Amino acid sequence: MTGRERKYGKKKISDNVKAGVFRWWIAGMCYFFIGFGTQSGIFADPLDMIFFLGLGLGLATLFLYNPVAYRMFDIVRKGKIYNQNYFERSGWQNAVLKLAEILKNMVLVFLIYMTYQSVNLLLERLLHLPEGTVTIPGEPIGFAVIYTIYYYLLTGLMDTVAEMRKKEEK
Repeated sequence: MTGRERKYGKKKISDNVKAGVFRWWIAGMCYFFIGFGTQSGIFADPLDMIFFLGLGLGLATLFLYNPVAYRMFDIVRKGKIYNQNYFERSGWQNAVLKLAEILKNMVLVFLIYMTYQSVNLLLERLLHLPEGTVTIPGEPIGFAVIYTIYYYLLTGLMDTVAEMRKKEEK
């Protein structure tokens, strides 16, 4: 132990925070590559962007985030370590949950799109800007922050619903 650690104490960053930063990074990476690096990022139809970004985020979550995060960190939700549930799924449960993860990411991207639209419309009205002015455009860091917040809100809501269903069954 060095003198600095003795004097100030060593603070440990929780695994949930590390997993959250990892999720934030993946969301920003996906937005950067899909939003700026593909044709869907420049199409006039936002449904293309919502679909491909939701699909890309879902696949990145399934094949990049989940295998790394659930093996590296002890992810705690509602006071319980969630990792064991991830590894104890049967084949059909795993397939259904993978499809649900992709759909969840598409819904999240739609919510983020609506958030950007609402904020831009509000600023347009408040600042008396010309119609269609984009004051806050989509960019990877802001997108990733909003995505992470919405992801944890939606996951918390889903955990609460599942907990209530278990109480009803008893």
